[in-house]
Amino acid sequence: SFKPNFDKAYTNRAFSRYELKTFDAAIEDYTNALVINPLNTDAMFGKAQSFYAVNKKDSCITYLNRTTFVDEKNSKAFYLSGQINFELGNYKSAVSDYDKAIAAKPDFAYAYNDRASTKKMLGDEDGAIADYEKALSIDSKLFFAYNSLGSCKRNKGENALAIDSYNKAIALKPDYYIALNNRGTAKLNTNDFEGALSDFNAALKQKSNYILAINNIASVYIKKKEYKAAADWADKAIKLDATLGSAYLNRGIAKQMLKDEDGACADWKKAAEFGVSEGKTYSAGLCD
Repeated sequence: SFKPNFDKAYTNRAFSRYELKTFDAAIEDYTNALVINPLNTDAMFGKAQSFYAVNKKDSCITYLNRTTFVDEKNSKAFYLSGQINFELGNYKSAVSDYDKAIAAKPDFAYAYNDRASTKKMLGDEDGAIADYEKALSIDSKLFFAYNSLGSCKRNKGENALAIDSYNKAIALKPDYYIALNNRGTAKLNTNDFEGALSDFNAALKQKSNYILAINNIASVYIKKKEYKAAADWADKAIKLDATLGSAYLNRGIAKQMLKDEDGACADWKKAAEFGVSEGKTYSAGLCD
């Protein structure tokens, strides 16, 4: 009211409105700021961020490009561009964006973490591990990075190292049911059945309908040769998600061991229908 052409005041009010999730009002204020000062990169980025919040990604990208054209070292803009490219499945472009974010801000822990996740999607497990470890060297409180690091190591068959990473994630966030489930999977890989069951049940205490933990309990009981329990747990998973192919696979294995050949074949065919290759293999070999 005292200075109608005060672009920074518009920008700051817009940021406050963004934090209050009144995104349309924020966009209006950022627009007014840019009318006054077309080179206000805080307003450019804020407008991009607001468009992202209302799922207008094309408009978001437009303003991110404007931001980085004016400010080639705007790490936040490159980071958000990386997020969008990741969501769109443009993983190589996302890596390039995160590279630029890190070049502009070498201690950008979240950019290292997200670049790691992108490299994982590209099949570069070693590159992902290096980036997760770098992120954690910058910020040792990133519990989700420990979880992701553990999963990379588990994928490489390094289950003991994976468990150590999951332990650190859980120590930072004891109710982290995803890490509890993942640690249980690593324990299952080492035939620590009781430890795996303990972790899967702990995950279910945090989220009672966590379908991956439910189905993983079925996997434990299959390895323990307790097939009735395995079938019951797989059935619970299927009731929660009738498209979960891995649960049909588990229930089929349990039914086959319980001498229910027709039921096993029906479940394996369902597993194959929902994209589980083992279901097709089992049904082709035993059912046709």
